[in-house]
Amino acid sequence: MVEEFFILNKEIKGPLNLKFTMESEQFTNSNWRRIGEKYRKVIRIKGKLVGLEVWQEGSVEKPKIHVKIYCKNKVKVEDFKSRIIQELGLNYDLEAVYNKLENDAVSKKLINQFRGLRLVRYLNFEECLITYQLSANTMIKRLEQMCEALKQRFCEKFRFDDGMVLAVFPTVKHLSKATLKDFEECKLGYKAKPFFKLIKTLNRKPVNWKKLGKMDIVKAKRILMDLPGVGEKVADAVLLYGLGRTEVLPIDVWVRRTLIKLYGLNPNSTYKQLQNFVKEKFGEFSGYFGPYLFYYGRTRKHVF
Repeated sequence: MVEEFFILNKEIKGPLNLKFTMESEQFTNSNWRRIGEKYRKVIRIKGKLVGLEVWQEGSVEKPKIHVKIYCKNKVKVEDFKSRIIQELGLNYDLEAVYNKLENDAVSKKLINQFRGLRLVRYLNFEECLITYQLSANTMIKRLEQMCEALKQRFCEKFRFDDGMVLAVFPTVKHLSKATLKDFEECKLGYKAKPFFKLIKTLNRKPVNWKKLGKMDIVKAKRILMDLPGVGEKVADAVLLYGLGRTEVLPIDVWVRRTLIKLYGLNPNSTYKQLQNFVKEKFGEFSGYFGPYLFYYGRTRKHVF
């Protein structure tokens, strides 16, 4: 069964460039698989697997999203519409965010170049934590290979109408009975051990995500950093992309290079110094600027 609907322009707050949003590596190809100009994923709803497919129609300024739901039973379209609006960041007023960010020549330049790039959300917090824990000091292609290996080994698979088969993203429950050797066989390499410890820790004592989302940001970050294999950048990424704490900016190598290059900052600036620089400029909107800094760095490697 296929259900089909649109997220209309009036339901999207401001401009949208879905290509920029999906290719800014906030999600990986294991979270949303690119198929030409369309994007697919598999989720579990009430114990059943459902395939999702989205693509953009209209323009950046007057966008609409075409959605297909592949399922075996009748589903409630409104539930999926709400989910996709949240996940793709269509529910916040991007023009209002731009008004807060466009306070210098650099931010104006990046917004003009990547207009419509949205800050996304992981609605599955475990998916966010697993993705970013494995991402530390890892090239994106390698990260996608690791995530895909875990999906193929431990998770259920879903067949789309055209024959394409994708697996649902693994949860702690999927992974809790795996051994260290199992993870090593998924090509996790040196990451297998801290990942194994993370899964055992989460299975024994799950994170209270609701409580964490309302907690003081310093305390919330400390709790995340107490988890195996979770450093400062990973904790910040989970706070931003999972919990929507937009006052946080995760700084990876590309964000760092872009900040130093475009703002003429000291190349020896620490993680905290760079975070403070952005926070002084953009405050609670710092996280919205992160994907622009990252995407500039990734797409203009030659300038560094």
